[in-house]
Amino acid sequence: MALSPLDIQNKNFGTKMRGYNQDEVDDFLDQVMHDYELLNQKNRELEKSLKHSKEKLEYFNELKEALNQSIIVAQDTADKVKATASNEADVIVKSAEQKALDQVINAQAKAKQIVEEATQKAEEVLSQATEDANKLRIDTDELKKETRSFHQRLTLMLKSQLQTVKSKEWDELLMPITTALPSSNELLKDILQNSSVDDDLLEFENDLEEISEMDNLANEDVLEPVNDL
Repeated sequence: MALSPLDIQNKNFGTKMRGYNQDEVDDFLDQVMHDYELLNQKNRELEKSLKHSKEKLEYFNELKEALNQSIIVAQDTADKVKATASNEADVIVKSAEQKALDQVINAQAKAKQIVEEATQKAEEVLSQATEDANKLRIDTDELKKETRSFHQRLTLMLKSQLQTVKSKEWDELLMPITTALPSSNELLKDILQNSSVDDDLLEFENDLEEISEMDNLANEDVLEPVNDL
């Protein structure tokens, strides 16, 4: 049976001649009792700690077992999910590939249709442009002919008028009237000299020259764009 601190404290020793010093023995026993008490207290704490550790170990063992079971279930579930996801992924990939193929086919068909329509439209535009160009060329040729004819007629008319204006009859008509009157009628000469008849005739000649110049300029402005066409 293990000793307790109280057993050590209550222990009595008999006396004997030439024995140990009782005070020293008592002091030593007090120290042993104190140390023994500390040792017992530490031992109880260790036992309590050991019990607590065993309980925790048991709890952790149970938790470990539960975790192992959970891991097994989770692994099984993960495998099933993975298999399901793989199957779904295969289905999605095949569906996407088919959809992409359909889109490519539709895009190719649409592109072909657009090219055909664009080609047809281009041919129509080219045909219309060719037709318009031919019509414009014909109209231009006709305009050139009409312009030349007009120029020729205008030139002939102006030349005829200029020849008429420069004839002797016009010279006589434009001669100052004062030269044909008697010198005695000085008053009438002064009146006629101050009249505007000669100025009007001169202005008419200037107008004819301006018309001729304007015709030349108009002829150049009309014929140059036509030649460019």
